[in-house]
Amino acid sequence: YGVTTVPNRRLDLLPNTLKSLVSGGFDKPRLFVDGCTPVVALEMQDTFQLPVTPRNPTIRTHGNWILSLYELYIREPHADRYAIFQDDLVCVKNLRQYLEQCTYPTNGYWNLYLFDSNAQLAPKDSNGRTQKGWYLSNQCGRGAVGLVFSHPAVILLLTSSHMVNRPQDAHRGHKAVDGGIVDSMKKANYQEYVHYPSLTQHMGYYSAMGNMPHRQSSSFC
Repeated sequence: YGVTTVPNRRLDLLPNTLKSLVSGGFDKPRLFVDGCTPVVALEMQDTFQLPVTPRNPTIRTHGNWILSLYELYIREPHADRYAIFQDDLVCVKNLRQYLEQCTYPTNGYWNLYLFDSNAQLAPKDSNGRTQKGWYLSNQCGRGAVGLVFSHPAVILLLTSSHMVNRPQDAHRGHKAVDGGIVDSMKKANYQEYVHYPSLTQHMGYYSAMGNMPHRQSSSFC
């Protein structure tokens, strides 16, 4: 598992994210830092006592994310699951312990952040109460705050022609990585699963990519 970030987040959102991930059971993530000089990389490694992979000059969101996934796979090619987090979240306590006891979906992947548009799709019991657990999203690929993939799903994503060709799109090829993931998965008959209530909360109001801010998940508690 790893965290994608940029140097200016090391002073505000990243420390809180790492603290929350520790409580969630993810205490030793590798930091993938885009636009990071060797000097800053050493500083971050010393500050957080975590391994750091710097990218300099900037390779932008899609490049940093897909290379991060590839590096996680190369370092641990036989892992059962792989997780990538953004640098502006908080998660539920004991998240890793909970995920490890969940049954991973066949031909699917987990999105740990629940947009309200997906929360409306959560199954209800006979009394109309929202049921807790995993279910299919609207397959729009909203958000890459925290994503978890099985070993086969990682192989699929890394070999997807759709993901490989995305950098050729001059307008969106460097961003909207969540859309690139879900579209790649759709072409391989994989589906996105979300969880009610949300297992993470997005804390970064201002996007490092210049995107419109995400609304916070109303189901996170």
